[in-house]
Amino acid sequence: MKNSRTYQIKVLDKVLQILGLFDEKGKELKASELHEKLGLNKSTTFRILNTLAEADYLERDPRSRKYRLGFKLYFLGSLIEGPNEIRKIARPFLEDLLHKCEETVHLTVLHHGEALYLDKIDGKRSVRVVSRVGMRLPAHCSGVGKVLLAALPIESLDRIIKEKGLSRLTDNTITNEKSLKAQLARVRKQGYAIDNEEIEIGLKCIAAPITDSKGNIIAAISVAGPKDRLKEEATIIPLVMDTAAGISRALKERGFEAAFLCSEAR
Repeated sequence: MKNSRTYQIKVLDKVLQILGLFDEKGKELKASELHEKLGLNKSTTFRILNTLAEADYLERDPRSRKYRLGFKLYFLGSLIEGPNEIRKIARPFLEDLLHKCEETVHLTVLHHGEALYLDKIDGKRSVRVVSRVGMRLPAHCSGVGKVLLAALPIESLDRIIKEKGLSRLTDNTITNEKSLKAQLARVRKQGYAIDNEEIEIGLKCIAAPITDSKGNIIAAISVAGPKDRLKEEATIIPLVMDTAAGISRALKERGFEAAFLCSEAR
């Protein structure tokens, strides 16, 4: 079997690399920053940036001379029906959960072996969770990630562990494959997962799975906040599980099926 890079078009690969450099920390970048980070020559970088700007994939601020992502990418993103639909359906349930617990709530899916945030509503308290829509977290040490990993066939789980590893973020992070699989077995049995300072010291998270009309686990929700405020697990766990069940019922009523959201299983 040929390496996938055999089929890559070099100039397209460079375009994708450039677009990939724009993130939360680098919303606006100069042409010089882009060609230095990617090791491209100035003329190639300029031609690519000019082409992307003319097609509205990038915009250039005339004063700062910095580039930022353009409206065309926003428009294309709005056409992705699955994530947008599940986010729209889940939103009122998340708002109700926030009202009941007053802590930050999240909606996530598993994407390329990581927990990807589709939605977030900030808690009402002064100390809040630092997260954002579009952010990715390691699945093995996040509550939502463990819920989603627990739903995978063993071969898919093994592949993700091999590709992503089990990096240690805190002293509580599970870095042993056998221990992780034992915890995932408990998650499947009990129907929820807990991140107990595994991704960040002082942060706790309680998560539960969402299923589509076929009963496939396609997403997860969570309540996250300072561990001292999430002591009452016996109260919060039922709230999270009931909310996840409510979203699942709403998806089933609409006949919502999103096999691509759990594509890690294939």
